[in-house]
Amino acid sequence: MTNQSKIATANRPFACYGAEQLEGIRNRIIVQPKLRQEYERQWKLSDAFANEELSLPIQRIYAFRTVPFVFRTPEHAAYLKFALHIRGKGEVWINQVQLTHSEKGLPIPLANGRFDHGFFGWVASPYSFTSSTSLQSSEPPGQGQCLHVKNLSNNDHMQLSITDQIPVHSKEHYSIQTTLRLDQLFSEGGINIEVRFLDAAGQPLDEVYTSPSFNRKTPTNWAVLLETAGADADVYMVTGDAVYAERAKRKILYMLPDMCQGMDIFKATGWHDDDTYGAVHIGRGIAVLSVIYDQIADSGVILPHENADIHSKFRYIAEMMMDTTYYQFDLEQFPDEKGGKRSNWNADRATGLGIYALIFPEEKLADDYLAHACAVVDWQLEHVVDQDGAWPENIRYHGAVLHRYFMFFTLLQRQKGVDYWSRDKVKKMYRFLIDTVTPKDNVQGGPDSEPKLLSPAVGDSTVDDQWFRLFAYAAPFYATTDSQFSREMMWAWQHGGGVVRDTGAYPCTLLALLYPQPELPLEAPTLTSVHYQGMGYIIFRQHSGVWGRENYAIFEASPLTYHAHHDEGHFSLWANGTPLTLDPGTGGYYNGDRHWYVNGHAHNVVQFIDEAGVIQNGPLKSLCEEVFFSNQLDYVRSKIPDVHAEAYHRHFAYVKAGVDIYVVWDHIRSQNNSVWNLHTMSTSSDIEMNRITAHCLNEMKLEVTFLEPNGISVSKNHGAVSGAYPLTVQEHFRISCDGGGDGDSSDGGGGGSNDCSADGGSNNHSDCSRDYLTLLYPKTHETPGFIIQSLLTDTDYPELRMYKILRDEQTLFYLLVNGTEQSHTFCCQAGATLLNPHDKVSYSPKHNGECHIQVDAGRLAVLLTNV
Repeated sequence: MTNQSKIATANRPFACYGAEQLEGIRNRIIVQPKLRQEYERQWKLSDAFANEELSLPIQRIYAFRTVPFVFRTPEHAAYLKFALHIRGKGEVWINQVQLTHSEKGLPIPLANGRFDHGFFGWVASPYSFTSSTSLQSSEPPGQGQCLHVKNLSNNDHMQLSITDQIPVHSKEHYSIQTTLRLDQLFSEGGINIEVRFLDAAGQPLDEVYTSPSFNRKTPTNWAVLLETAGADADVYMVTGDAVYAERAKRKILYMLPDMCQGMDIFKATGWHDDDTYGAVHIGRGIAVLSVIYDQIADSGVILPHENADIHSKFRYIAEMMMDTTYYQFDLEQFPDEKGGKRSNWNADRATGLGIYALIFPEEKLADDYLAHACAVVDWQLEHVVDQDGAWPENIRYHGAVLHRYFMFFTLLQRQKGVDYWSRDKVKKMYRFLIDTVTPKDNVQGGPDSEPKLLSPAVGDSTVDDQWFRLFAYAAPFYATTDSQFSREMMWAWQHGGGVVRDTGAYPCTLLALLYPQPELPLEAPTLTSVHYQGMGYIIFRQHSGVWGRENYAIFEASPLTYHAHHDEGHFSLWANGTPLTLDPGTGGYYNGDRHWYVNGHAHNVVQFIDEAGVIQNGPLKSLCEEVFFSNQLDYVRSKIPDVHAEAYHRHFAYVKAGVDIYVVWDHIRSQNNSVWNLHTMSTSSDIEMNRITAHCLNEMKLEVTFLEPNGISVSKNHGAVSGAYPLTVQEHFRISCDGGGDGDSSDGGGGGSNDCSADGGSNNHSDCSRDYLTLLYPKTHETPGFIIQSLLTDTDYPELRMYKILRDEQTLFYLLVNGTEQSHTFCCQAGATLLNPHDKVSYSPKHNGECHIQVDAGRLAVLLTNV
């Protein structure tokens, strides 16, 4: 790592570091293995792209786009066939055609979707003599073959039909994704897809679906060049070799005009099927490009007219970012998910403007932009970030906003002396990322990886978002002012994989080399069960940090609807470093698989069936009515306002105290039938009577026992799951009452107490107002199972239920359920004192061995023995 030509003292001061600091930066990269590894990765990235430029112009290197067509199959559809139609004078290169079952988020294999076997499985039907098809190698090389269609006349029309009939389900969503390249527009029409359907007998249906026509040039868009341009600038920063500054300059001169023309289209058409040109990503882009420009501005490679053009384009972008017809940043409520003051879009837009203003202080409007950016951030910290420091969308967008805040805060402090780091809400935003971590996951990343912490997937988040790199960037800012906090950030960073590379959408490569100090000390935080009321996350923990014994569950009862999924009451579980059931995460916003990720059937929730027999999605928000944490029991009760139920509460309890069983009671008043969804990270499963045993990763099992209803039917399928796991799908179980759960709802009622009776009785309450009562038991192959005894209660009140759970003939706990609207007294035979850990009340048996336990209306009680 030698300097081929030293960078002279800059006439234009560097924004992120001083000229006098460069030698120290270079030395740190040499000395610190993680920084050196990241720098060498960036160097290789820069050189590899330069080699590609030798054979292809920059606009052709990443010139393929994937165009989705999402549709819902008609009634009686059993098969589909589709064809691509290319109309008008022009040519197109088609790299791949994919089909996705959007209801499951899973691809449907096509026989020759990438044209690896030529025209096998396809029929080309030209409607004129001047249309032709051929096979060509993809550009850049190594990406397989392309199907090239060329029309020489305005009236030409080529049809490419797939020969197979593809089985489908009726009235479900599918998506066809076509990956293609267009160097010029077609004179007429362009490319669209026609889908036809057949019934089970193979007879054509009347419905024919036609996609909108695609007729837009697909040159390399600016966003895919950003990381490489940053790598160019970083190698120039370290070596002083002007060749790398020249590479960065070429990309800047390409990216800025592409941004401008895309913003123009976005403003004119509301082109929301490609966020690349929306305010959120342009905000990220203008920030990172400003940093890259600043790094090479005095390299001598930028000619005066190029410099003027760069400044002009930056100025145009900044002005557009203040145009409310492009982005409505002045609205306090969302006009849609991409508008308003509260959106993550506005955070990225404003901080991008602020960073631009700090790096280009000579610009006429720089002070106005900076004041605007500070006002937006101040307002968001006060009115959007909640009392716990959570950005109120989900963990993914929490990390995204904090990421863009980071560079803005560092430059404000360096150039203006403005300190955001000491603000309470800023510190809480980092604390939130620490306090939500999962246990060390022993599966994520593959068999050769160290176990590492993850961020839980809830809604539009995935477990592998890698926000822990933010701790490496920010910990040095707290090393002296709050050393304990800095050490805990470093612990989360190291145990979250120790990544310094800035990953994800629109990275700033300089962050990874300039800010991390891997040598800083670390210390494990104290992690306990926690409730984030504003976000609606309830996290249950036991044995945190104890490898092999740590248990973790996250439950959602959210008052928010930001980026919402129909997942209220959902839970995810880890045990022994292994995920047993997970939120599926998020798919692509525009490729059609969102029907899976957003839908209730992808989550561990109850769905109700409407009068037409169609399973419906639940609400987008719910109310957490009670949370309780202790060393023996964690518990949450949430009210889920589903329109198909007169009343619905989900109770979720984690019985600790050497038991490690989860109890889920869905207390339902509804005239509608329902289904109970469960997803398990399992390779196979056994279904026997009222029990499902899922065989999960790392030889773990999840044993699921349905105490209610008595008779169940179980269907099994699969659905997509996010994260770098060896399983790309989870098993998906749908549980319902045998016979559809028919029967009138019962309100319960009346008061009084019930008589005690011997163990082993049965109340025959098969319906219980359509309740579900379920035990989830994470276990190893060696762990013994448990036995459940149903105990008699007052037969006048079928909504009173009592169970005894035993293992190896030892009573673990009693489970009492009062589904009535009044308090009731239960009694049971007990050989020892029973403890209700929720209210700390002990019940000693009388001389005849009876214990009398009061349970409030609509509540469950867990009574522990041997305490």
